[in-house]
Amino acid sequence: MKSSQTLKQQFMKRQLKRKQPGRNGFQFILDPSTRRELQPFVFFDAGKSKRRDEGMFFGMHPHSGIGIITYFEGGDLVHKDSGANDDIIKSGGVQWINAGGGIFHAEGYQKPAEEKNEEWSLAIHQLWLQLPEHLEEGENSYQNVQPEAMKVIDNVKIIAGEYKEQKATLEVPYDITYLDITLKSGEEITIPTPKGQSRGFVFPREGKVNLHEEEISLGYLSILEENEGELYFKAEKDAQFVVGLTVPSEQHIVVGGGSIHSSFDALKNSQKRIQKIAMELA
Repeated sequence: MKSSQTLKQQFMKRQLKRKQPGRNGFQFILDPSTRRELQPFVFFDAGKSKRRDEGMFFGMHPHSGIGIITYFEGGDLVHKDSGANDDIIKSGGVQWINAGGGIFHAEGYQKPAEEKNEEWSLAIHQLWLQLPEHLEEGENSYQNVQPEAMKVIDNVKIIAGEYKEQKATLEVPYDITYLDITLKSGEEITIPTPKGQSRGFVFPREGKVNLHEEEISLGYLSILEENEGELYFKAEKDAQFVVGLTVPSEQHIVVGGGSIHSSFDALKNSQKRIQKIAMELA
C-alpha cells in the first residue's frame, strides 16, 4: 500500500512559478533573487545558434567555488585547464569541472570533422552550481562523458542524477536531476520529483511543449514552483527541453567575477590561489 505522502505527491501538480528572460538572450541566472530561488543552481547560460564558421573559442580564465556542468550538441567541446586536463568531448556528451579553490580553463566549441555542410547548429547548456562549503576551497576535479556513454531511457537522456532507477554516468556531489527530454508532437511524459528536489527549472531547446496547461516559452527559463509535485509535459509540436531539479541550498552567496563562495574569506583565499596559478601559467 502506498503511503499517504506518496499518494499526495502523486496527485500534486508542479507548475510554473514564473518565466525568466535572458540577458543577451542566453544568460538566465544572474540577479540575486533568481539565484536564491534556484540555489545551488547559481548560473545558467543556454542557447542554440546556426553557424557558418569553424566554431567559437574562449581563452584561459579562472573560476573558484563552483561546479560546472556543460552539456552541448552540434559541436565538439575542446578543453584545457591548469590541472592538466586536456580533452575533446564529442557532440552530445557532458563535462563536469569542480573548480574548488581555483582553476583556469580554456574551452571551445568546434565544428565536427564529420560535418560536411557549410552551416551547422550549436546548442550549449552550461549550469553552475555553488559548491558545498567543504569543497569550495578544495582540490579540483574533472570528468567528461562521451555521447556513447550517456544513459538514455526511451526519450530521456540522463545528464546528471537518476531517472527510473537508472543513474547518470556523470558523477557530481549534489542531489540533483538533470534531464534532456525529446517529445514528438502529441507525445506526453510525466516526470516525478525525486524526494527533496523541490527547486528547479525547465528550459526549452526547440518546438512547443506545455507543462500541464501552460506553455514553456522559447527563449525563457521557466522556474518551477517549489514543491515535490509531478511534472506533466505534452508536446504541441516536436519539442526538446531540459529539466533541472535540486535539493535546496541556503548557503550565503558571495560573487566575485567567475567565482562564487559562501563567505568573503573563502572568496579572498581563492583569489590568492588564482593569482598564484596565473603566475605559474605566465
